[in-house]
Amino acid sequence: MQQDLDQTLASGQPPSWLMVVDTRKCIGCDACTVACRAEVPTGPAGSIRRVIKLELSLGSRQWAIFKPINCLHCDDPPCAKAVPSGMIRKRPDGIVELRLDLLKGPYAMAAAAACPVKAIHIDNGATFTQSTPAPQAYEARSFVEYGSIYSRDPATTRLKDTARKCTFCAHRLEAGMLPACVTTCITGAMYFGNLNNPNSFLHELMPDRRIFAKHQHMGLKPRVIYFEEPIPEAEHLDCAACHS
Repeated sequence: MQQDLDQTLASGQPPSWLMVVDTRKCIGCDACTVACRAEVPTGPAGSIRRVIKLELSLGSRQWAIFKPINCLHCDDPPCAKAVPSGMIRKRPDGIVELRLDLLKGPYAMAAAAACPVKAIHIDNGATFTQSTPAPQAYEARSFVEYGSIYSRDPATTRLKDTARKCTFCAHRLEAGMLPACVTTCITGAMYFGNLNNPNSFLHELMPDRRIFAKHQHMGLKPRVIYFEEPIPEAEHLDCAACHS
């Protein structure tokens, strides 16, 4: 994947980013969630990435299904239709970008309500250590989001009441690094690459794999797709079990 990214940046050609998740490999460790918070900090009110965890009783066995989820970067994003034009745009590389300076208050709430997978987080400005005897400096550090520098320092933050979500770590891609969640996943459950590169690892990975189709059926045209595998003891169940 790193070689694919290097080739894309060296080519100078516009990419078409895609994330692929193999839920068979996800063990629900939440390392990707932690990596996401470290790269693009959020407060205790929520996260822009989470792992769905579902336990099933199948006869005498217990099954646990884990599914990491973030913004799907839809090619037809419902969130963009819920707010005035210009607040949310679909970039040529496939990333859905939010105007953080505009997407606040009622506009933030409208965008979040329109997302069918609840992938938009409204930042309430709170920090984890603000009520402790010694609030920690790491919560006030700066970070990059959509090409601008932000901080969640309660004294200076511009992010209060702002809609936020996964950015595919666009700032890392521009610097030649894969998204933080992908590089942190200890089981290799996530893949990332450029669909415009016919030699991309994704093109080798995807043939003959069954893909969870509900997002496509919803008309979202997602840029995050999930490989779907039946449970041996219950082949009638599939990823739709998490999407009832």
